[in-house]
Amino acid sequence: MRAARAAVSAVGAIQELKSAREKAKSKIHQRRTRNTAIRIKVISMGDAGVGKSCLIKRYCEEKFVQKYIGTIGVDYGVKCVRLGGVDVRVNLWDLAGGNEYFEVRNEFYKDAQGCMLVYDVNNRASFAALDAWIDESAKYGAGSAVVVVAGNKTDVGRRAVSENEGRAWAQANGFLFFEVSAAHGAWVKAMFAAIFQRVLETLPNVTEAVLSGAQQMVAAENAAAKADYDEASADVYEGGKTTSPAPLQSRSRSSALYNR
Repeated sequence: MRAARAAVSAVGAIQELKSAREKAKSKIHQRRTRNTAIRIKVISMGDAGVGKSCLIKRYCEEKFVQKYIGTIGVDYGVKCVRLGGVDVRVNLWDLAGGNEYFEVRNEFYKDAQGCMLVYDVNNRASFAALDAWIDESAKYGAGSAVVVVAGNKTDVGRRAVSENEGRAWAQANGFLFFEVSAAHGAWVKAMFAAIFQRVLETLPNVTEAVLSGAQQMVAAENAAAKADYDEASADVYEGGKTTSPAPLQSRSRSSALYNR
């Protein structure tokens, strides 16, 4: 009887030891996973007041701040996405567009892997300034970054830069192109998904699972954005008269990722 009890006790001890080992392995794996998370640095560029901060806040917090408060120097946001079983941590650096912050923002161009270059479609001067922003970023260390050109404030309705003109400029420079609305959220997620995918494609040792996950994310966000546009377009005719919905993205933008 004692021998049987001892055998049972030994079996129980072995099982407890195995369980403890499995828990320890799990904790080690979790720590390794955290340590091997992919980190991406994306910066915003563009004139003051074009909506850079609002686009980042819309993406990170899914909200829009009505009252305009200009960025003082540099602001910061973080977005974590899970792709192919790996955490991708995106650090978004919002650089102030005012000339008075020139010395401050120039410290943050270095090592940027992605750039969101923003202009206001209702402000011709902000579009004309894009070349200067590209020159500045290249001079101070962001010359090899993936660039997405974002024509913001499509909801305002006082357009000074046509979609075709914005797209042509982006294509001529080899950049991605989107028209977006921070106020309504139109195509914001799709834009960020596109730049994340392009950045991941430039990084070494990124697994096929992660790249496939990024591709799926892009497809899903493009489909969702197009569905939102189609829904808005369906409301154009109300009560037998023509109304004017917010001028969201054009139907062709579902392929915006491949404009480069």
